[in-house]
Amino acid sequence: MSRQQEGRRGRPMDDGATAAILDATLELWGDVGYAAVTVDAVAARSGVSKPTVYRRWSSKRELLIAALERFVMPGDVPDLGAFKAEVAAFLRNRAQMYRQPKVRRMMAGMVAACTEDEELHGEVQPFLDRFPAAMRLIIQRGIARGEVRPDVDVELLTAMINGSFYYRTIIEHKGVDERSVEFVAATIVAAVTPWVEGDPPRAY
Repeated sequence: MSRQQEGRRGRPMDDGATAAILDATLELWGDVGYAAVTVDAVAARSGVSKPTVYRRWSSKRELLIAALERFVMPGDVPDLGAFKAEVAAFLRNRAQMYRQPKVRRMMAGMVAACTEDEELHGEVQPFLDRFPAAMRLIIQRGIARGEVRPDVDVELLTAMINGSFYYRTIIEHKGVDERSVEFVAATIVAAVTPWVEGDPPRAY
């Protein structure tokens, strides 16, 4: 039984304190990076005692995963009626998110930590998967409308689209703008549009 579950059997948890702790964790994560976040620092910034934190989460890892769930919300993928429009909207959303230095620092630190810790990677994967899950839905709608070839590798295409902006911002530290959005969206559409009789053969 987790400490959070045990707490429910005793004095009720203060939801306000829980929110303050998670908000403080995200702020620290963005300010100093994943490795430098400590329970002491979280307690100090959130204005609660260290035992108050530990009554909810038994370790820094549990706390960071709870904060991650608050940070990576399930993606809303509106049906815009066209594959290119939906890809572009998705990329604009990611571009806006990656423009924030704190977000870039959080993402880079989390990926680095997951590389060193396979157990952590397994625990955070459900949250990280919310990004590709949104793109998978867009691709599947494109296939259903006949805008995307039904034989495309959905997982590989998802990784290509998500990875393009991640690499550009997290690895290269270069900005992404509307021109980048339009270029990537147009390139993807050109690659996955169904073949028409008479078109020249493609290698993909």
